[in-house]
Amino acid sequence: MSSVFDHPALRPVTVCGRTLPHAAHICAFFDSESQEYDCILPYFREGLAQGEQVVSIRDAQRLHEHATRLAESLGEEMQGHVRSGQLSILASEETYLKEGCFETERMYNMIEDVLKNVRSKSFSRVRTCGDMTWALREMPGTDELMEYESRVNKLTREHDCTLMCVYDVNKFSGRAVMDVLATHPMVVMGDRIYENPYYVDPTEFLRTILRRGSAPLAKQSEEQDRALA
Repeated sequence: MSSVFDHPALRPVTVCGRTLPHAAHICAFFDSESQEYDCILPYFREGLAQGEQVVSIRDAQRLHEHATRLAESLGEEMQGHVRSGQLSILASEETYLKEGCFETERMYNMIEDVLKNVRSKSFSRVRTCGDMTWALREMPGTDELMEYESRVNKLTREHDCTLMCVYDVNKFSGRAVMDVLATHPMVVMGDRIYENPYYVDPTEFLRTILRRGSAPLAKQSEEQDRALA
């Protein structure tokens, strides 16, 4: 079977100081905003410098603060990148939670369309960074998240791209973290990135989800389940 590591990127991607010569689907675990931005700001700057389309997704309530942090890092060039469409700063409410719910098929198709159309917009490739805190709101369809994460690995087999999903380890349950690990071939832990030994082939993982159901995403929900057991 084809692997994410079989397809060299047009230009290498640097994450946490390590060069990734291939397409990648990455889960990034952070326990503070400073730790997160130390990783993602250089990641964004490199992508823009290399002519890539960069997509950043964050909850609407944190979007202004996030854009400010990016502007401080990118300087006067940021507005030009935004105007040209090279840099997109989007709210989770207009992507993951469009129409007030999460749907695996809709979000998968949205990302796939971006990847398919990148060349027509004169960009070399795509790199994304999605903050996954929106999933803790327990909106309709959120239980499909891990199915979506697993399916996304098909995209890195077919397109030259880097897709990063950011998880706050202080907020997600231990079982959810294990499922996140099972669905991403690469993992960032703090200030380092590793090839993930816990990654599970999508076909096998989706069978597991079908058999046992989705794990609680929020740490608080997991603690409540234990209390009731």
